[in-house]
Amino acid sequence: MSLLALFNSPTPAKCQEFNLVLQAVHFDSRVVNHEERYYLLVEESHADDAYRHLKLYVEENAEKTDLRKPLRPISRGFAGAYLYGLTLLVIGALKSTNAFNLYWQANGLAHSIKIWDGEWWRTLTALSLHANAAHLAGNIGFGALFGILVSQYIGSGAAWFTILLAGGLGNALNAFWHPSLHVSIGASTMVFAALGLLGVLSQNGGYTQTHSKARKWVPLFATIALLGFVGTGGERTDIMAHLAGYLCGAAAGLTWVYILKRSQDILVEQASFAWATVGLGCVAWVIALS
Repeated sequence: MSLLALFNSPTPAKCQEFNLVLQAVHFDSRVVNHEERYYLLVEESHADDAYRHLKLYVEENAEKTDLRKPLRPISRGFAGAYLYGLTLLVIGALKSTNAFNLYWQANGLAHSIKIWDGEWWRTLTALSLHANAAHLAGNIGFGALFGILVSQYIGSGAAWFTILLAGGLGNALNAFWHPSLHVSIGASTMVFAALGLLGVLSQNGGYTQTHSKARKWVPLFATIALLGFVGTGGERTDIMAHLAGYLCGAAAGLTWVYILKRSQDILVEQASFAWATVGLGCVAWVIALS
């Protein structure tokens, strides 16, 4: 039997109250204590019905409890993260060996003037180019982590398509901020886009309920703090690119929350997003090298 936490609080009173409400209408629910918090658990198959009963109870009693519908993780996200890391490694190897006698970096880097002149593909190809092994390893590690977390909200295919698109838009925005010559490479714009996306999704779609309305803002503030801590250090750090990526990722997150809504775990739908991600990246590189 799979159980889902419908509500949690630091004290047992509210959990016990909700537990009695559910048991009164014959739900198999229970309250457990774990790491100084109390959790109201119900069978996952009955979670939606239990939520509706509690919502009615809260509304009828004019409660101020922040009760939000529980979201189940859609995807574990590992497949997309593996493909992301493999793609960066392969393109890194092609670039470092000057494969096929093609000028990978010159043709693929984000060049603000050329982007302004219409070479849009550079906003995407630059995301897969890196200055050295440390640069590459850092972006693979952080990007895979954030991508996995975003995938648990909107699915793996949708997550990586959104992250790639937001990263490309971040490079475009960075070029807009630099009308004179400015060049950049690296997946960090896309990594911070994933961070911005994660901040908005986690704030608006938590898996458990919070006792305090202020606490639901913690994930968003945490991502902003991480942007400041990680995204502004280093002598050659492109701070504006990181900020542009984060803002575009946050905008994409708001689009998912208020317009597209949460994707369902439909394999065809997620596969379509995944193929669109691969196709967009390939098209950008084909145009850049042709």
